[in-house]
Amino acid sequence: MMFDSVQVRFKDIAFYPSPLANTRQVPFIGSYFDILKGVVEDIETEYFWLFASFCKLDRNFDWNYIPEQHEKDQIHVWYTTHPKGGLNKEGNVFLIPTEKFKQQMHSLNYLRDFKDINYHASPVLEVQPINTKYFELQDPYKGYNDTPMLYHWFVNRDLQDIKLPNFYPSFWEDEKMYTWGKTKDIMLVPGNKNIKQFYDIDRQVYFDHDYEPKPMDIVFLSYDEPSAEKYWQVLKDKFPRAKRIQGVKGRTQAYHAAAAMSDTDYFFAVFPTIELNEDFDFTFQPDRLREACHYIFHAKNPVTGLEYGHRAVILYNKHLCLSTIHPNLDFTLSQPHTVIPQLCGTSHFNQTPEISWRVAFREVLKLCEMKPTVESRYRLKKWCELGQGEYASYVHRGALDAVEYYKETNGDKKALMLSYELEWLKEKFNSISKV
Repeated sequence: MMFDSVQVRFKDIAFYPSPLANTRQVPFIGSYFDILKGVVEDIETEYFWLFASFCKLDRNFDWNYIPEQHEKDQIHVWYTTHPKGGLNKEGNVFLIPTEKFKQQMHSLNYLRDFKDINYHASPVLEVQPINTKYFELQDPYKGYNDTPMLYHWFVNRDLQDIKLPNFYPSFWEDEKMYTWGKTKDIMLVPGNKNIKQFYDIDRQVYFDHDYEPKPMDIVFLSYDEPSAEKYWQVLKDKFPRAKRIQGVKGRTQAYHAAAAMSDTDYFFAVFPTIELNEDFDFTFQPDRLREACHYIFHAKNPVTGLEYGHRAVILYNKHLCLSTIHPNLDFTLSQPHTVIPQLCGTSHFNQTPEISWRVAFREVLKLCEMKPTVESRYRLKKWCELGQGEYASYVHRGALDAVEYYKETNGDKKALMLSYELEWLKEKFNSISKV
């Protein structure tokens, strides 16, 4: 007996013609479950076939299959074990018992909740392969949003030689995103989403997978700090891959030079006042599923006792760094960023009177400019108190001078941006020191 049949056509996926004469074609919308509920009332046979247009179903497939008596109320599903397939028991060829499906469909949340499903492995069932696209870690969403495929493999370009998982997406329910590995550098993603980050895709499934993510470059940026050679040597001895930028005038120029030196999509910026904690090992990796951003760690301030992102290690996104031409008062905060509440070390910025003053002056200007919060007000208060340790009085003076300068200029951006330039800070410090 020939059963009714329904072929589900998928947009942007090559299709095979149906081998059956009495086949109705329907577009893929939503899920197989949605489609089954939409077509079942028009079925006139005891069972009916439903299959995807990307399945190669020739005469080798058993179209004469008749369920045994004890299997007559089951949904029968065939999944591929063919080398050109991808393993997933939630397959793409179904034989549906018409009346039993009608009886259960309104009480089901998902197709897999059907009372009895019989899974058949098929070595002859071929499916259209899924294309692979490689992304740059610094901006994965550009490559993603340019790809119209219903599904495609999306793999970090640093892993181009890796063997992809033997897997095929499920269409039994709403589209999902599949990820593999701790850093999720292997993704099987639905297209046509125009998203800002992969967390915008609601349904996600994770699988283990062994691979070594590429470590990010480490760049040491120094200018005139007395401790620079000491901390550079410590860093280089422990992490030989570290690189150095020395004596570049201008903050923006220095960050751009560091980004240009980096061979990785992100790089750790290490400043010449930081005494790193023993357990800080630069193994942190950016989150592949969120929007591209900078990652700010915490550092301890020995003068104020505060612990936050000031003078801490920063993992910079290379693309965002180079594209910051006209930053706000804080270079890092001029682009999307997130805070990693991990203490990387202690920032011994209080090395000379001038450096102590200018660091405090710059930081307090930024605190004055930002929208007040409980946290920012507390930090400002601590900076404006006399702290402890060497050159604490210069730190205190720098903070108070910054508050006064902010009031004098009424927060004028052009006036505040002068603090970006080391020469201007030097002149400001010298003029104040004489008073």
